[in-house]
Amino acid sequence: MFPLSLINYFELCAFFLSILAYRNLKGTPLGPFPFFLGFIVLAELTDKYPVAATAGFVFYSFIFSRYLQNPLFKKIASIFMIVYPTLALLGALLWQDFNRQHSSLLLAGAACMILFCCRFFYELLLNPLEAKLRRDPMFWISTGILFFYLSDLSYSLLFHLLDKYAAGEGRKVFQSINNNLILILYSCFIIAFLCKRNLRRSLLP
Repeated sequence: MFPLSLINYFELCAFFLSILAYRNLKGTPLGPFPFFLGFIVLAELTDKYPVAATAGFVFYSFIFSRYLQNPLFKKIASIFMIVYPTLALLGALLWQDFNRQHSSLLLAGAACMILFCCRFFYELLLNPLEAKLRRDPMFWISTGILFFYLSDLSYSLLFHLLDKYAAGEGRKVFQSINNNLILILYSCFIIAFLCKRNLRRSLLP
């Protein structure tokens, strides 16, 4: 567990900032964020990465189900919150291994997150906020999620090819890219929690 990695410090920083911002987060769709980040920190510190990945997919889907305006996408996000963890649990029981997930399931989850993010930004263009986007927490959260899963999906689709022709180097490159993507994701979360001006108004869907 110790010493902590750079990623762990970024996760802890986002977690503590979310606690400090909880007064403004409370009563909004982002209210559970401190509890989610606390769970992620514990999961990461105990090497429960598949659990953390599943929790991320479910929580982000919950947020989008509250923020998206289109009824169809809201319904898809709500259904995804139930279907994904169910499939993850069935897969773990089938393989008798709770420490890994099938790559196809992870790719499907990433694709759905990208879909939700694109829909959010599309609706944002149709209904622009009066306040500047850089002051809106959900903008930064969605940006981090989109960048993380879009890059992760793109690389994962090429991973088998890279692993075939450069097995050792391929895995090192994958780990390096994944670590940097996580840092970018939590950097966006940190910026979101630092958005104090008109915070509560911008949090409301």
